[in-house]
Amino acid sequence: MKKRLFALLMCAILMVGCFAGCGGTTEESKTETSKTETSKTETSKAESSEEDLSAQPGGVPYEAATYPLADGSVELDYWLVINGAMSATMESYADVAFFQMLEEYTGVKINWDHNTSDENFSMMIASGEYPDLINWKYANIAGGVQALLEDEVIHDLTEMIPKYAPAYNEWMEANPEEKTAFTLGGLQYQFVNFNSRLEDREIVYFKILGPQIRQDWLDKVGKEMPTTTDELYDVLVAFRDNDMNGDGDATDEIPFAVGKGTDQLRALAGSFGTRIDMHVDPEDANTIVYGPITDNFKKFLGYVKKLYDEGLINSDFAVAESAMNYITQSKAGFTISSMGSSLIANHDNLKLENEEYNYVSVPWLIGPDGYQCFIDDSNANPRSTVVSTQCENLEIALRWLDYFYTDEGSIASTFGIEDESFEWVNEYPTIIEDIKNNDKGWSDEQCIARYMLGPITFPMARDYRFYEQMNLKEQYQIDIQTNWNLATNEITMPPLIHTTEEAEEYSGLMTDIKTYVDTSYLEFIVGDLDLEADWDTYVSNVKSMGIEDAIAIKQAAYERAMGK
Repeated sequence: MKKRLFALLMCAILMVGCFAGCGGTTEESKTETSKTETSKTETSKAESSEEDLSAQPGGVPYEAATYPLADGSVELDYWLVINGAMSATMESYADVAFFQMLEEYTGVKINWDHNTSDENFSMMIASGEYPDLINWKYANIAGGVQALLEDEVIHDLTEMIPKYAPAYNEWMEANPEEKTAFTLGGLQYQFVNFNSRLEDREIVYFKILGPQIRQDWLDKVGKEMPTTTDELYDVLVAFRDNDMNGDGDATDEIPFAVGKGTDQLRALAGSFGTRIDMHVDPEDANTIVYGPITDNFKKFLGYVKKLYDEGLINSDFAVAESAMNYITQSKAGFTISSMGSSLIANHDNLKLENEEYNYVSVPWLIGPDGYQCFIDDSNANPRSTVVSTQCENLEIALRWLDYFYTDEGSIASTFGIEDESFEWVNEYPTIIEDIKNNDKGWSDEQCIARYMLGPITFPMARDYRFYEQMNLKEQYQIDIQTNWNLATNEITMPPLIHTTEEAEEYSGLMTDIKTYVDTSYLEFIVGDLDLEADWDTYVSNVKSMGIEDAIAIKQAAYERAMGK
């Protein structure tokens, strides 16, 4: 069985290697109380009566944790990717002030292993030697979580989470839709990251991907903010035909900046009711289709080809390292990208260059047939943490993980240490501005990441007030959520779980199909294939490669997820 899983994983790595940057545009697409007495929350639970201890949602008895969890002799090995904001100034999560405090508070030492990659993950599984805690993108591995469970690599935590991780279990019980999304047919196996509102136990979502534009360029050409793809086309033409950056050269502007991987174009497909992957049929919520062979996708390709032919996107889009370079150099006026590291960061950077520059969000665009679809799947969770079967301190590991979902742990992990990195101001956990000051050229995000986990993706109930302070302070930031939340979820899917056999068959089918589709996609845009003359042959070729069998696999998994 383990040989089979290893073979599947290596196959998946080859797929990822071929299509890095060509899938969905998310990373971390779904991440986001009154004052809590941080030192009393868990202690008060421990002092509760036996009757109170059985009040866990679902009626499952549990014992609340008391701290420290251990006497300092317990060590847990934790394998996970280090966040870029942290790796920019630190070697390990062990350097973060919050984790240093947590080690003393819990009596548990964490040995961090950030030597992560698809290849290393596969080698680790094949070796039969696993760290205690493993954080990875399990939806991307062949065979998925079910294979890891069948091969006894990770624990089935269904019975253990209510008992030893009651805070996490409470969040799941309070949010049944998310619990369904984050379990395997009700089987619990992972700890996930989400944005939380502690006072009502609600999981909060923020849109972190969307269109963005130079408002000052719009003003210069006398155009209104575009709301449709047709209006965007008119705006891009105006950007092309005028010397927008005022350097005397009317030919050096790129109206729509697109980077390698063409994520910006793929996001635009949502305005045509499709995407370059499997998705729900926008006309039939019970049916899965493969976007790249639909009529909607053909319309999308026609629109993109028009932009390319008329010089409205950069000619080097297939190989350009970054679309954002064109924005920061005042060479481009529009793109589609992330909220924090792209829109907000570049809004601020451009303002520093010239106060008149104004980089803002655009309402999610409506296509010619009225579609305004978001392209990223519902409840997508790129990474989560599981517990391996070789963990010798299972109860302590679960209680350590559970701390991040308690009221106390949520606030501490989000904001760090009280009076060092945050303080209470009118019963509101407020980041101390001084921790952002440095003479090393570090960004605000890099500075605060030295103290807290708020700016990174980590399995925790992140307090939503972090985003309020960091990303929703000014009106243009508030407008981001207003504009991007106009996108609908018509074509998105819930997380789908495949059987090991389904995963193996699907992986085998899609390797060649995706290679062919991605190549043809670019060829249609640049004109190596004719959209009218070659479309039917292209669709026929995809069908001959077995796409209908692949669709059937996704359809079966979708129906299971929907309880049908």
